[in-house]
Amino acid sequence: MSGKLFLLLGVLGVGGYAIVNHTPGDPTLFPLPKEKVVAMLAEGRTTMPRRDGDGEIKIWSSGTSMKGVTLNMQYASWAPMLSCEAIVTSVTPEESRVVTDCGGGDSTSAIANTQDQLRAPMFEEHVQATLRGRPFDRASVDAKETAIAMGNLGGMQREALKRSDEMQRMTANAH
Repeated sequence: MSGKLFLLLGVLGVGGYAIVNHTPGDPTLFPLPKEKVVAMLAEGRTTMPRRDGDGEIKIWSSGTSMKGVTLNMQYASWAPMLSCEAIVTSVTPEESRVVTDCGGGDSTSAIANTQDQLRAPMFEEHVQATLRGRPFDRASVDAKETAIAMGNLGGMQREALKRSDEMQRMTANAH
């Protein structure tokens, strides 16, 4: 009996250790000094084809800022330029954290919050690809954007119904 218990505890211990050691860590942490991270992001550039086949999506840096690096994105040459800041902080002399801040703030509107949140995944993936030295993963961006939209869907539906009710009342009062 005690042999089986000892074996079971050993298997659980080794299995638990293996699971903990193979779980991905914090994706905002990079094993690079802050100066190297800032330089890589300042020089980094991502260009990919648009899905509609016309033109390119471009992400690039407009230079360093007080907190890190200012990133820009344009979905087409005629589209407005979007900006986001990659905030770089030193965790240790050889490790840095990079968090994107695309502004927007907290709005009471679920639709406005969703729109603001949908800006971040492209910038976040640009940071990941640039600092990890790998290709841009559009599927990862799609998954994050889908999760954002689905997570906010209930709030957006309630907001749309409320606006529809308000419009119907206004129309009824006008007649």
